[in-house]
Amino acid sequence: MTGKPVARIRLIENGPIALINLDRLTLGDGSVRTTGARVSLCRCGASAIKPYCDGSHSGVGFASEAGASEGRDTVLVYEGEETTIHYNRMLCSHAGECTGKLGAVFDAARRPWIIPDRGDANDIRQVVAACPSGALRIAEDGAEPRHLENDACSLSVEPNGPYLVRNIAIEGVRWALGASRAKYALCRCGKSGNMPFCDGTHYDAKWRDE
Repeated sequence: MTGKPVARIRLIENGPIALINLDRLTLGDGSVRTTGARVSLCRCGASAIKPYCDGSHSGVGFASEAGASEGRDTVLVYEGEETTIHYNRMLCSHAGECTGKLGAVFDAARRPWIIPDRGDANDIRQVVAACPSGALRIAEDGAEPRHLENDACSLSVEPNGPYLVRNIAIEGVRWALGASRAKYALCRCGKSGNMPFCDGTHYDAKWRDE
């Protein structure tokens, strides 16, 4: 008996993202579209039919190589008495889940911007689980740092932001330090310095779907 084909992502050089064998795609407005065996998703940021590719990458001269990222591929460690938080700026998509949900611990205007002891361990776990890009990990009781993930297989479009991917294998990429293979964010604006992954450049560039 043949099982269901496994979903995967293939990157087309200087072109779109090929999403293969994923039944459904969640758009930025929350609506769900069914997909065929393969759908091409824009990653140059210029398509007129986002999130789908319309061939604009050729006209704008999109190059799929990574440029210079604002964040270095370095893991910063913020130690607390109960929990320790690991953070890689290069992976951060600026979704704001951490600062929005637990501002006492995560405050971008403060240095250090993460102070674990200002929050409850369970609340911190929820924030790490909500981090869509895998930039945050948590270490407790001397254990190795870990991402908090689930088994769902999905790809969703963040409005004016990246593709948020869960449990879909991607071919031929270089993973940053501490990156999760089960949850990651793919660049959609065409400007990331950590291609094909999002590094938050869309936020600083004020990139919009329109």
